[in-house]
Amino acid sequence: MFFCSIAFAQNPILKGLGVSDPHVRVFQDTIYLYSGHDANPKDKTWVMKDWRVFSSTDLRHWSLQGTISPKDNYMDDNSTDCWASDAATRNGKYYFYFSDRKRGVGVMSASSPTGNFKDALGKPLVAPMHDPTILIDDDVEKTPYLIYGDKEGGGFHITKLNDDMISIAETPKPIQINGEAWENAPHWMDKNYLFKHKDWYYLSWGRDYAVSKNIYGPYQCFGGVGKGYNLNEFAHGSFFKWKGQFYHIWCYYINKGYKFRESIITYCHIDDSGKIVTDTNFLDQHFSNGVGQYNASWEKIEAEWFYEKSSTIEKIGSEKDGFVLSNIKDKDWVRFANLTFDKAYQKLIVNSSFKGKKGTLEIRTKSPKGKCIGKLELTAKNQSKVFQKRELKIDHGISKEDVYVVFKSTENSVLQLDWIKFIQ
Repeated sequence: MFFCSIAFAQNPILKGLGVSDPHVRVFQDTIYLYSGHDANPKDKTWVMKDWRVFSSTDLRHWSLQGTISPKDNYMDDNSTDCWASDAATRNGKYYFYFSDRKRGVGVMSASSPTGNFKDALGKPLVAPMHDPTILIDDDVEKTPYLIYGDKEGGGFHITKLNDDMISIAETPKPIQINGEAWENAPHWMDKNYLFKHKDWYYLSWGRDYAVSKNIYGPYQCFGGVGKGYNLNEFAHGSFFKWKGQFYHIWCYYINKGYKFRESIITYCHIDDSGKIVTDTNFLDQHFSNGVGQYNASWEKIEAEWFYEKSSTIEKIGSEKDGFVLSNIKDKDWVRFANLTFDKAYQKLIVNSSFKGKKGTLEIRTKSPKGKCIGKLELTAKNQSKVFQKRELKIDHGISKEDVYVVFKSTENSVLQLDWIKFIQ
């Protein structure tokens, strides 16, 4: 079954649709959300009759691309056990990995990320256990791995997949996790997710995670991903990158005692020490607004909330001290997409630091080479290791469009950006 449904970004996203166990994958230039489907807010046990695939190209509009039915795999046609899933691509094909409750993990394939997915094996790929995550490593071979399982089933397990993506290349191995967070996790703990950042593998479950430099482990507990907003032991989520930004998406039960979930997306950061920081500060201020859109009326727009940036710009900082964008050099830019000017604004305050002989900070619309609505000249006199608030005049009326902060400079000049603030 294929049809489209459009929704604007807010939190929770796709409100009222029972979006659970969200795993996001980016294929080509599109974001795909593979989710479970909680049937009814009044259900007191899990009733999950299918999986769904949503897509977006801007994190604001989501289209329901299709439904994946247990009728198209080895599960019972009337199954209500369509638990967590994930997806991957290889050799021009797409693969959908699904849970048949805790009985096993199956795999389906298609020529498109949205289907039609058909059973690849007619039986489980691995059994028992559930909750698959696929990681394609960054080695020369782009080795694929399957991670799955739960604590009471012997812990999370990992196995290398063959190049065909529908068979395992080795006997699955249990993953050793050291630390109190795993020791104290409930016996039923599942909902794993695995990603790689630089040389480290990050294995998460609920609100906790562990790290290792070896994909097989052992992993060492490294902290929690965030606080509040139902980031607890029931939070099944995933992490993804889009246009240089990092995001965290997770689901939560909307009412205690009922098996109906919705999902939240916010910005996410990995700090200078390698720790995950889910940006709940953004949620505190702009929960219902959601990501991927901004408003000039905000108290300030943090640089780390960018929608897109030049590839060499770095996000640095910590949860305690905050985050900034660093290593901004000649012709680099930061994009804040879909920025609403609800009234005319005449000034912009930029909190930044500058090092170098000469530079120009330009505010442009629509593209890095679009109309310039404001400009700030920087000279050696403006050099400072500490952040300073600088004011520039802008000329912009009521509208909604992309805004670019563009830096132009002489050789070796560097800018750091903390936040911007529009003034009437």
